[in-house]
Amino acid sequence: MMPKTNPDVIEESGFDRAAGAIPMAVDLIRKDQCNDIKATGSAVELITINMVDAVIGPTCSSAAIHSGIITAYYNIPTYLWGMVASHQLADISKYTTTTRLTADSAELAEAFVAFMNKFGFDRFAFMYILRGQQKCKYIGDDLKGVIENTTLSDVSMTYSHQMENSSAEVISKTMEAAVKRARIFALCFANDVDRRNFFLVIHDMGLHTDEYLYVMLDTRGFGFGQRAKSKEFMDATGTVPLYIDQSEKPDGRDQDAMAAARMAVSIDFDATTSAGDISDFNKKVIERIRGWPFYCTECNSSDVAATYARYLHDAMYLYALALNRTITKNPLNIRNGRAIAQNSNVTFQGASGEVIFNKERQREAVFVVMGLNGTNSVVKFSTLKRNQTGNMTYYPESREKRIWDTRAGKKPRAVPLCGFDGNSCPEDPIRSPWVIGAVATGCVFAVITVFTSIYICWHKAGSESSRSLASSTMSVATKLTIETELESEFFTLYYLSGEPVVASKHHIRLNLDKNDHADMRKLRSLDHSNLNKFLGLCLDAEDCMYMSIWKYCSRRSLQDVFLRESITMDSFVMCSLMRDILQGLNYIHNSFLEHHGHLTSSNCLVDDRWQVKLSDYGLEGLRKADRLSHKKLLWRAPELLRDESVFGTQAGDVYSFAIICSEIMSRKPAYNLDSRPETEEEIVYLVKRGGNTLCRPSISNMAEFNPAFIHLVRDCWSERVRERPTVDQVMKLMKSIVPNSNVNLMDHVFRMMESYADSLEHEVQARVRELESEKKKSDLLLYRMMPKQIAEKLKMGSSVEPETFESVTVFFSDVVSFTTLASRCTPLQVVDLLNRLYTNFDQIIDNHDVYKVETIGDGYLCVSGLPHRNGDRHVIEIADMSLEFIASLQGFRIPHIPSETVQIRVGMHTGSVVAGVVGLTMPRYCLFGDTVNTASRMESNSKPNRIHMSSEAYLAIQKFPGYTTESRGDVIIKGKGVMETFWLLGKERLASFLILTFPDGFSRMYVLFPVCLRCESTNYRIPFDDYDKYVYFDSFIN
Repeated sequence: MMPKTNPDVIEESGFDRAAGAIPMAVDLIRKDQCNDIKATGSAVELITINMVDAVIGPTCSSAAIHSGIITAYYNIPTYLWGMVASHQLADISKYTTTTRLTADSAELAEAFVAFMNKFGFDRFAFMYILRGQQKCKYIGDDLKGVIENTTLSDVSMTYSHQMENSSAEVISKTMEAAVKRARIFALCFANDVDRRNFFLVIHDMGLHTDEYLYVMLDTRGFGFGQRAKSKEFMDATGTVPLYIDQSEKPDGRDQDAMAAARMAVSIDFDATTSAGDISDFNKKVIERIRGWPFYCTECNSSDVAATYARYLHDAMYLYALALNRTITKNPLNIRNGRAIAQNSNVTFQGASGEVIFNKERQREAVFVVMGLNGTNSVVKFSTLKRNQTGNMTYYPESREKRIWDTRAGKKPRAVPLCGFDGNSCPEDPIRSPWVIGAVATGCVFAVITVFTSIYICWHKAGSESSRSLASSTMSVATKLTIETELESEFFTLYYLSGEPVVASKHHIRLNLDKNDHADMRKLRSLDHSNLNKFLGLCLDAEDCMYMSIWKYCSRRSLQDVFLRESITMDSFVMCSLMRDILQGLNYIHNSFLEHHGHLTSSNCLVDDRWQVKLSDYGLEGLRKADRLSHKKLLWRAPELLRDESVFGTQAGDVYSFAIICSEIMSRKPAYNLDSRPETEEEIVYLVKRGGNTLCRPSISNMAEFNPAFIHLVRDCWSERVRERPTVDQVMKLMKSIVPNSNVNLMDHVFRMMESYADSLEHEVQARVRELESEKKKSDLLLYRMMPKQIAEKLKMGSSVEPETFESVTVFFSDVVSFTTLASRCTPLQVVDLLNRLYTNFDQIIDNHDVYKVETIGDGYLCVSGLPHRNGDRHVIEIADMSLEFIASLQGFRIPHIPSETVQIRVGMHTGSVVAGVVGLTMPRYCLFGDTVNTASRMESNSKPNRIHMSSEAYLAIQKFPGYTTESRGDVIIKGKGVMETFWLLGKERLASFLILTFPDGFSRMYVLFPVCLRCESTNYRIPFDDYDKYVYFDSFIN
């Protein structure tokens, strides 16, 4: 049952655009090898002669609801397709013989609610246009039924309206009312024109901003597309984007429709199948309506198949499957609708996608959410389907934010921030009287602070000592040039007299007296290979009070070195770094400074020679005022954490050195916070608290270090200050623990580099040999796939232009009775047979100037004379190869059928061809021209183990003596008419002479008469004089 003339539904399920799917399904049924084929075919034939055993349709919900009751009464199976979406038909207690192939609108409603829940939308408006189908009415009714079920969701429908048509007046009036109640709009349209008109209207109304979301609900399986009305617009899937105008006179507003559609998504039934299958199916539907069983020559007012033609195909095919299962169980139930319906619960891959049924014999629906992405391409955002508990669930296709790409990643709100009337905006906190008062008070305080600071600075500028220091440092500052990209909160890179320097910022202002000046002069005089040079103090910094200037080390700090995971160190390098730190500390402890007080891995700098230099020493007055972060306190000794009045001690430096050693040994930051649950603040607290369980970095599992050295590090961070060794003691212990400690680090590095270079050279050579070996393998494989000359051009990236060859000989062969042989073999045995046969042939080809073009099943195609031109020899190359092919089959046996022999038919023809490379994926070197077709006809008209050749090949081979041929006479060749052809019988080689000279001074000449391939004669050897004396030479001559 399907409509024939109703204009409202003819494009969706009309007779002349869909009925062609029925004979296609019947063809598939007849080819189906599952269960009893004959019984199924008989049942189909009964249907075609109007003895109604089943009802396929109707295609509209209202008609299906009534007809379903009637067919249940008469116990006739019913298969529903088309626009049948009503949930009423899911009641199998009422519709006992009904099975539906399309999606249930109640499941579509559940999918929409799952979409709303996923993104936290709690309200929406529903608008639809009917146009006589009533599909959208049933979708709306089921949508209301689902949202009224409070167990599923708290989503509410705040507005619902049926639009009479898609005119601008009707849509604008509806939207004016809808926007007062919703920002999420669920839409259902009877046809694609109405949907496009809707988007044009909301574009004109300015309702296509990211504040609005339009969700189109449908069950056709078109997603974000529309049905193509002609082949002009159709893509491989039979659809075009919904914003395209397909009318005969387009309005030119596709861009406006697309701009509005960017704010929309579609939720539709997933009828996924390959694009090629859809295109081929639609083409056959149009063709088959004119053939059996309809023979409707006046049909097909359109060249595009109906929307639901694929569902009609699957309905017919499902009925046949169910009927086949039913009569297999009980042949008497051939017209038992309830039994057939129960047997319809099968799963198969149909034209409309994978068909699976639930317990109510309703198709299990999978829905897809589709829309436009940021580049205006139609994409699938997610899938909506039931999970294991039976609830409809949202499964994103990829990253979830992609669905909002057209909105700059911004998700719309179900309720505007200021409400639908714009009068519910939250109060602006800036306008609060308390905030205004606080801001005014702050401004007054800021003004007072600024004037006070100016007065203090002016007063201090009068100090002679400050004036003196400032004047000296001002001259330094004039030479500084900032390098802004290396600036941070604590450091800034400058250039002093062309040399890079680092300025450490101190956010404090102190009165510097004569003692401070003296200490700074002493600091500048400190000079040691493991100390970073102090250059002076700058007093006119812009963003801070003072800046201490230090030399710049190119590799920065140890902390930066640890962050670079690509750097590898052995134990010698690490011990060398530790030794440099100890030597720097030892110098400081024996100087006027007596201690560093602020030692961390961030102020252990590394120069370009991998030498550690301690920085940030001295300037105790400035550093006491600096507020240290918890991160900087990770290196501070516990006794100094407890007594903040003490800046530093020598024992505290030893403790800090031990923490740095743990960083060097593990190549991780202090305490490796990424692998610990504690924060920096918590670790500082635990260290400060002390106790029986001490909080220290982990240095276990350090197999590359001497256990004695690990104990030394633990002694250095001992909780008891008196138990910690001095720097001098640590240096002596390290010298006894670590061998070769006097070796220069750079010498060690150079030796490592030489060793690495040698091993790298050997490895490179080995890799090069492997590469060359693999290249030879790949080249060999490539040369087997196409001629060497062509392969070389492709490897060089050159294009291979098609080329005409005036004279070549083409060879075709075919295995005689191959189908019969194959039927007696398993598939694996067939493959083994062909592999052994073609391997035999391939070995023969290697001995001739012949190119193997391809094998198709048991067919074998070769050519000589291209791409390497060989004059006129191509015909004898093919002839010799053909003779050897047939000769080789005399000893060829099939392992699993040893009694059978293999015979081939051979055809050859000489003429011109065009050859060229075809395709990008798996390119092939192919032949084109009538010569190929003629050679194929020679083979198909040949006889077992005979070589059939055309007159052109016969004339070509006459240029070469020694070949035995025989005329076959005139033969009728398909597509060619009457042709005179010939048999190639064999080759009679000319006698050859062999002259041998022996030690006795005699020479002998032998005349060799080789055997004719098809003769019974033997080789004759005729010596010019006595033969018996040299009989032993026969074996050599053979």
